[in-house]
Amino acid sequence: MLTGDDATCAGTVTARRSLARRTLVEAAAALPSVPMSLAPAARELGFASAKCVVTGGLGFIGSNLVHALLDQGAGVHVIDARIPDHGADDANLAGLDVALLVASIDDPAVADVCADASYIFNVAGQVSHVASMRDPQRDLLLNATSHAAFLETVRSVSPQARLVYTSTRQVYGRPVRVPVDESHPTHPVDVNGVAKLAGEQLHMVYGHVYDLAVTSLRLTNVYGPRQRLTSDELGFLPVFLRRAMCDEVIEIFGDGSQRRDCLHVDDVVDALLFAARDDNAIGEIYNVGSPIDQSLREIAELIVELSGSSGGIQLTPWPADHAKIDVGSVHVDASKIEALGWTSRIDMRTGLGRTIDFYREFPWYLSSI
Repeated sequence: MLTGDDATCAGTVTARRSLARRTLVEAAAALPSVPMSLAPAARELGFASAKCVVTGGLGFIGSNLVHALLDQGAGVHVIDARIPDHGADDANLAGLDVALLVASIDDPAVADVCADASYIFNVAGQVSHVASMRDPQRDLLLNATSHAAFLETVRSVSPQARLVYTSTRQVYGRPVRVPVDESHPTHPVDVNGVAKLAGEQLHMVYGHVYDLAVTSLRLTNVYGPRQRLTSDELGFLPVFLRRAMCDEVIEIFGDGSQRRDCLHVDDVVDALLFAARDDNAIGEIYNVGSPIDQSLREIAELIVELSGSSGGIQLTPWPADHAKIDVGSVHVDASKIEALGWTSRIDMRTGLGRTIDFYREFPWYLSSI
């Protein structure tokens, strides 16, 4: 719990909002890179001197991946459209030696960045389920149409590259069985799930028809450093974390019994690296999740405990717009990618503890700038 001069919530949020963005970006140059907690096999996969492109690289998962690639000596090029409310933050990469193109992935300028790349990690996309229902055409543009253009670019200028796409377990919709493996039917319940599935299938088609070396990772609920905390539409974990660290009540829709498996971003980065380096992964789709699932109430209680929050937890009725696109309890089966040598290494208590420590050290993530 942040107190005294370190507090950023309640009465001090307004003051922090007045800070110049330049000041925050300069301060962010002191951010540590991703802790070298990756499994030895992942750290030694051989990205040294390789040209790597990361789309969405100013965002949560993308920026953590950039840090890890730089740690391995890769040459990293970042493409990010800096779309408001999507999580892009210059502070995530401040002080790093990366080449940045501010553009959508369907921009013609992307061709020069991707030319002759060895590895392309396509992390760009819109993740808000509620926003996808509010503006479905925009979601389809960002998660499907723009990716079709991007794939055409890759096919033209970098057909030899290994291409890893980040999909989502949301493509499954409401599970008919748990845990959910890759053979589970895909029946998305919202436009975001439909668009992400379309984006994934476009990648697989280009792999099949044009021999691009494509892999898709269906990610579960991801948390960790550098995640945007100030939006209530980017997943329940950042909302829970922000409210707990600001001593606000964590509201849980329904009775809190729905279950999720959650994954620390370091584990996700590890999976991206494994998938990019293993030829057996070419043409494959993998679930990436934790072997342990917990109820939303259990997760909230753990966050309250670790943060020392005085806000507590409150159960509240489902809002109508959320209830219609809720998927119930979901727990993915990640045994397929585990066969590549990847495994989830960071348990929830350890991961949340590290995450809370990070936001205490860099508290501007808790306020809107």
